[in-house]
Amino acid sequence: MFTPILDSVVSGRRLPGTFLLAATIAVVGVGLLAGNGALDPPNLGDLLVLGAAVVRAVHVTSMPHLTACRPMDTLHLTTVQLATCAAVFSVGSVFHGDSIPQYVAQLDLAGVVLFLYLVLVCTVFAFFVQIWAVHRTSPSRVSLLLGTEPIWAAFIGITIAQDDIAPIGYLGIALILAGTAWGRSLEQRDRLADQPPDRELSAVPS
Repeated sequence: MFTPILDSVVSGRRLPGTFLLAATIAVVGVGLLAGNGALDPPNLGDLLVLGAAVVRAVHVTSMPHLTACRPMDTLHLTTVQLATCAAVFSVGSVFHGDSIPQYVAQLDLAGVVLFLYLVLVCTVFAFFVQIWAVHRTSPSRVSLLLGTEPIWAAFIGITIAQDDIAPIGYLGIALILAGTAWGRSLEQRDRLADQPPDRELSAVPS
């Protein structure tokens, strides 16, 4: 929800109200899937995720504008960004909670494998694809595609961890898919409508 709104403000291209409706449907689906039928009040973790969503909206929206008309290598940009985050949070972990070096030193082989999976697949690869996609489409469309992440998490949970999802959770999955598909079509149609049509050069007789 935050990314389309911020994208509209930054780009000056107002998305149709139906797009926000589609995004709202997807968000409601996420709530139904995450809660699995329960409506618990938000806790600190929920607020942290909400804050992360705001930060990601700023990141996704600002990337095309900060790198516009400049040569950019997606791999190099991803490396610089994640290396900066790793350095900042590694230093911060020394002053609060378990430091990252201490945490890594306590891991067994299985823990190291899971740790590397979270770092390389869930973080490095995910950010690389996100930056690559933003430069080939719009931040709003990328945000909708990223909104399907809970579906993949639920799929892995069902198939591997044997998680039990209530019927309301499956309704949430359906709403996420419907809202995402609808929002993508609306955004693409609106974006293509703003592009100037190609004009063919006609020969002028002398």
